[in-house]
Amino acid sequence: MSDNPSRTLFGQLFEANREKVYRLAFKLTSDPQRAEEITQQCFIKLWENMHKVQEGQDVFPLLFVFTKHIVIDETRKLYRERQSLSQLSSNQVSSENKDEEQLLRKEFRQQVHKLIEQMPEQRRNIYLLSRDKGKSYKEIADQLSLSPATVRNHLNLALQYIRREMMAHYDM
Repeated sequence: MSDNPSRTLFGQLFEANREKVYRLAFKLTSDPQRAEEITQQCFIKLWENMHKVQEGQDVFPLLFVFTKHIVIDETRKLYRERQSLSQLSSNQVSSENKDEEQLLRKEFRQQVHKLIEQMPEQRRNIYLLSRDKGKSYKEIADQLSLSPATVRNHLNLALQYIRREMMAHYDM
């Protein structure tokens, strides 16, 4: 098999650097679950770029950059989500607004549920395992016998689909 040397090299790099990457991610996030998820994403990114790695090369500087960028991207995402939730909660002024907002939220949830049901089966299962069950890419990959990169791609496609359809539905 032609990728066997790459696979072997990746395994060696993974074993040699996994703990360092996890410690770095944990230091940056102070959250063991997020640190584990970031570590997985970092090594997925390394696997995708294995063609650039040479045997004997110290890859930790590259892994450091991957980890830092993933943490920054995730932190931005969390910040935007929290800001949106905060904005929603601060907009609740009168009881009329609360009733109207509850109806809008119910409609929103129903629309999202409808979109989830329209997804291809595998993508829907991956989305539900990630968002409803809170499973990591690796847990989902192990459960469905897929690679973590495939899980990540399906989840990204699912989120893009929901975002695009919701924006169209609400004329945004």
